[in-house]
Amino acid sequence: MNIVKSTALLAGAFSLTATLAQAQFLETLDLTFRDTKVFKMVGPRDSEYQGGELFVRVFDGAAGILGCASNFSPFYTTPNILCPSGTTGLVTQGDLDGDGVRDVGVYISISQPVPARSIQPFLTESVELFSAPPSALPRPLGGFNWTDNSTVIFYDLINDPVNGVGYELTDFESTRTYLPSELDRHRKEIVPGTYIFKFPALGSSEENPANFFMSATHREMVEAVPGPGGRNVDSGGIDVGNDFRVTNDDRWNNGVMELDPRIVFNFEWEGFNASTFSGSDRLFFSVRDRETRKIVFPPIPLADPPNPELPQLIGSSDLGIPTGYDLGPDFFGPNEQFSVEVEFVRSSGVGSAVDRSTRLFQWDIDLIDTYAGFVTEGFTPGTPEELLEPDADFDGDGYTNLEEFGLQTSPTDPASVPNPTPVLIGNDQCYLEIAKRPGVGSRLTYVMQYSSDQENWVTIEQGDPNWFIVFNNQDRISVLSRAAYNVNPCFLRVQFEQN
Repeated sequence: MNIVKSTALLAGAFSLTATLAQAQFLETLDLTFRDTKVFKMVGPRDSEYQGGELFVRVFDGAAGILGCASNFSPFYTTPNILCPSGTTGLVTQGDLDGDGVRDVGVYISISQPVPARSIQPFLTESVELFSAPPSALPRPLGGFNWTDNSTVIFYDLINDPVNGVGYELTDFESTRTYLPSELDRHRKEIVPGTYIFKFPALGSSEENPANFFMSATHREMVEAVPGPGGRNVDSGGIDVGNDFRVTNDDRWNNGVMELDPRIVFNFEWEGFNASTFSGSDRLFFSVRDRETRKIVFPPIPLADPPNPELPQLIGSSDLGIPTGYDLGPDFFGPNEQFSVEVEFVRSSGVGSAVDRSTRLFQWDIDLIDTYAGFVTEGFTPGTPEELLEPDADFDGDGYTNLEEFGLQTSPTDPASVPNPTPVLIGNDQCYLEIAKRPGVGSRLTYVMQYSSDQENWVTIEQGDPNWFIVFNNQDRISVLSRAAYNVNPCFLRVQFEQN
């Protein structure tokens, strides 16, 4: 599961890697409620839950962190080229960057901070889930383990070091994690409705508590097919037909989608419509490395910072609701493997409380070598269409274009001729082995046939009375006669079927 790389996580978060002289600001009060589920699509109507989380964060206050090479240094820095404003702030309490390590005594370059105005910092023990819709979520705390990232920053060390002020910024967050085996628990605990949180009001203490309430309304989200309880009207889930699924049904092979990267491919899906996609929702598309989850498409122009998370925005109130995505040719080559990710991000709320729930729909793709893709680079542009057909013989050597493609010879060179020759082994048994073209996936099938008169041909299948199928895998196909060649003649050929 790779939730931490979700675009949704960028919303309302501190930016500690701003470019020089560019400030990143937060609203003075912000409550984020984010229910995240990650699904892997493995077939036309099948998916696997990869895990998820409920993330809640409240931030009260604001600080613009400026670009400075000396940020988070233990040394004070005056204005210079690498730190135009100098280190104007000193962290005197708390964990500013939320990495779990106290940042006390480090200097940073910030613009005018705004202190917390509603919620008292450093009192996470007073935070409660006060009210929530009926569900299996434990009460009263809802199983939340709150982390305190509140901070005190002394400002302004450059312009007014004598009369500097300590600014308190409140930052509480909680993460409730769901394992890949806990989809049912996730669905039963986090349900649509209004969640009310009780925070310690500004000025309160353990001796004199006071409360400040904030609420977030969580709307129903698109789920991956087959959805809660299956695509059933009585399932209690979203309406039938609103579950996300990829509709390129004929492209699946053993849980992976196959496509030729030299041809424009249209990914098609359903599940996003007027009832599931609101005006504030957004949809992102990316192709990623299967292991690292780093984005490999859209192309990332800069390596520094390394491979930033920049999926392509393809759906919004301005762009409309997409039902697919066209992946252009030649961004990749055949025989590569990647993963596609469609990220659905909600951003709806009232005032400072926002539902930023997210769904990640992922599926693996194998980039394969097809005859149609081979045509785009194997023949001279302008070649008549009839000479490009699979059953045409462009070079006149007696083998069709498709046969030469499958047997890995050149269909444009008359001197490049396939030569699948049987050999005799053992007690004169006939054996023929054909090396398969790499990377064809399930789109090209190799079929061995035999004949006793070279006129009538029979396909060799498992259990054939005259032939053994020795190998038939992605690398090769081979057959062995059950009797000697003088009884069972070595009349063999290979046929090709495009799928």
